[in-house]
Amino acid sequence: MSDTAVHFSDLDATEQGVKGVETGFDATDLFVFLGERASAWKECANLNVQLLRALCQLSIGDPQKAKIGFTSLEIVHAISKIRGRPWSDAKDKERMSDDVRQQWNKLQKTWESKGEGIGQQFSDAGLSYIPLLKKIEGGGTGNLTLHRIEWVLPDVARPPTELTIAAPASSDGPTTIRYVCEDIQEANPFARIFTRGYFLVGWRKHLYIAVLAVPLILLWLMLVQVTFGITWSYVVGTRNVLSSLFSLGVMYWAFWACLGPLYKLGTDKIVIAPWWMQSTEEDRLLERRAPPRHSEKSIKAVRYVATCPLCGGKVFATKGRWEFLGRIVGRCEETPVEHVFSFDHVTRNGRNLR
Repeated sequence: MSDTAVHFSDLDATEQGVKGVETGFDATDLFVFLGERASAWKECANLNVQLLRALCQLSIGDPQKAKIGFTSLEIVHAISKIRGRPWSDAKDKERMSDDVRQQWNKLQKTWESKGEGIGQQFSDAGLSYIPLLKKIEGGGTGNLTLHRIEWVLPDVARPPTELTIAAPASSDGPTTIRYVCEDIQEANPFARIFTRGYFLVGWRKHLYIAVLAVPLILLWLMLVQVTFGITWSYVVGTRNVLSSLFSLGVMYWAFWACLGPLYKLGTDKIVIAPWWMQSTEEDRLLERRAPPRHSEKSIKAVRYVATCPLCGGKVFATKGRWEFLGRIVGRCEETPVEHVFSFDHVTRNGRNLR
C-alpha cells in the first residue's frame, strides 16, 4: 500500500497524515457511495461489478477487516447473496479461487474505463478521496489471497496522462443535471483505436492527418472527373449527367457518414461518434482533448451519463435530432422526448431544455 493510501476504518489512527487524512474518518459512507454508483452502472449485472459491490458490502459489515482484505470464500458468499442464488463452488477451493481471480481481472479492466467517472462523482459529492483496488497475493500454504479497497487522494490516483478540471456542481434547482464521463464498453476492433485514447503525437499524428487528407484528395479528383464528364457529355451529345451526379452524391454521403465526425472534431471538440463505433443507444462520443485540461493531445471515445432529476432515469448525451439540430443533448432513457437537457462536456453541467 502506498504512503498516501488510507483505510478510514483504522480506529488506531491518531494523527493526521501528510496528505490530509482525516483522523477517525468513518469509511462507511464512502463504501455506501461507491456501492450505489456501481449498482447504477450499465454493467451492474456483470459478475465483475458484483464483485466490487460485494467488497463494498463486506467492508460496510466489517470495517476492521476492510483494512486487511477479504478472502475468495467471503467474496463468493457475498456475490451469491447479491445474485440471490449460489455462485461458484464454496466447497471447491481451487475452482472458487479461479473464479474470483477471473472476475477480479475483469473488474480491473472495467475499473480502468470507469476511473475518470468515479473520480468525478466523488469530487462532485464533496468527497476528498477516491477508491483503488488492492489485491494481496497469498503465496504460500495457509496464506490466503486478500482483496480490498483503498482510499487515496485524487492527485495520487490520477494517471500522468490524465489531468481533468472538474467544475463544481450546479445548484440551480431540480432541473439541472451533472454528467459523468465514462469510457465505452464492448467496442468493435475499429472503435478500440479510440477507447483508450488516440494520442496525437509522433507517427500517430501523421497517420491521423493522412487518414483525413487522402479521402479528401480522392473526392476532389472525383469531382474534377465528374465535372469533366458532364462537360464532355454535352460536347458529344450524350445525356448521363444525372447518373454521374447521383454516383458522386452517394460517394460524398458515404464518405461523410464514415469520417465526417473526425473532421468536425477540429472545431466542435466533441462530436457524436460515427456509425461504425456506435452502440444501439447511439451514446458514444468522440472528444478531442488538449492542454491545459489534459496533459496531452488526444482523441478519446467516451460516453457521458447523468441521473434524470425528474424521474430518476439514466440520461445519455446523444444526438439533438431535428429539434436541436447540430447539438448534443442529454436524453432520459425513460422519457427521451420530454426529459431533454443541455450538454457541456467542460463543466459537465446540463439544464432542462423543456
